[in-house]
Amino acid sequence: MKLIIVILFTFGLTGCESLTKSFLKDPEVNVVEVKVVNINMSDISFAVTLNVKNPNGLELSLGKVTYELNLSGETVTEGTFSEGFKVPAFGQNNVIVPLKFKFKSVGNILSGIINRSFTKEYELKGTAQLGIFSIPFSKKGKVNINN
Repeated sequence: MKLIIVILFTFGLTGCESLTKSFLKDPEVNVVEVKVVNINMSDISFAVTLNVKNPNGLELSLGKVTYELNLSGETVTEGTFSEGFKVPAFGQNNVIVPLKFKFKSVGNILSGIINRSFTKEYELKGTAQLGIFSIPFSKKGKVNINN
């Protein structure tokens, strides 16, 4: 019990992000499967199965996750995943995340993928609720599909 109080007090003094970066390693996330769920006149919906590996000795219990994905500075999808999930200590778990893309924002992406010539910088950002704390995340990189 004393350890929990010390940790909560430290969170209050140092801020959530710096403390979690000091004590927790980032989980490893890999895409397992992408399924088309629905296509209509304005958008396309996918169910993306992610495998989350927890390299930490503590269970990760995530609540709500908000996200935004930008390609070359343009937002192509954003939303909230509020079902939550748990990943055991030193374990892994699959989670299915629904993503919806508006056709107007993915037209050139689809044509680039079909033509096997696609290079875009991406940024995925958002927040993950871990207990009572909201932890921001951001990942930048480049997607490159060439023939």
